[in-house]
Amino acid sequence: MLEYFYHGTIRKAVVAFANLFNDIHIARYDSNKVEVERIKVPISYGPRQKFLRRLERIGTDFDQAAVRLETYLPRLSFEMQNITFDSSRKLSTMNSTVAVLSESLSKRRYERVPYNIDLSLSIMAMNTEDALQIFEQILPYFQPEYTVSINMNETDTDVDVPVVFKNCVLTEGDDGSYGDYGTRKVTIMALSFTMKLYLYGPIVTGK
Repeated sequence: MLEYFYHGTIRKAVVAFANLFNDIHIARYDSNKVEVERIKVPISYGPRQKFLRRLERIGTDFDQAAVRLETYLPRLSFEMQNITFDSSRKLSTMNSTVAVLSESLSKRRYERVPYNIDLSLSIMAMNTEDALQIFEQILPYFQPEYTVSINMNETDTDVDVPVVFKNCVLTEGDDGSYGDYGTRKVTIMALSFTMKLYLYGPIVTGK
């Protein structure tokens, strides 16, 4: 019961979640609808309040003339919200899986345990148009789920993990978290997802 083991399962799942959104761009157009600029949207782990606080520091900790709001926005942030047991996917705890690595070496584990991880993804942009560009590059892939494959451990090298879209909440500065709305209006879209994965116990080496 007290044997040490660590497979990094949750960390791998969170990294896979972030990788889904690490190549999103927005485009800017002139009055003739000709694209003049394309910007890659950065993504970071952490609550959106952390990045909104940075907007408050512009003009105080930083030189207002040297740092522009465009330096920070648009951007994406994500974080884990909750981890819950999923009894609907529970199988017998006495089941075991054996991976044969060679003629003389195998790896064995008992049945994995199903858990759901709730994650939030926040879209922060200076205007609604930028936020909608990002939003529309995400949602078409979720119907309402999108499956990613993750190498979990030696016995489960290619596991399909569903990522389920739940809902989206749109706000525009109504929480008072970043000061002067007239000069720092920010459009925020908060998307909620659930990853359906499994956690693993110790893996035993055998002949």
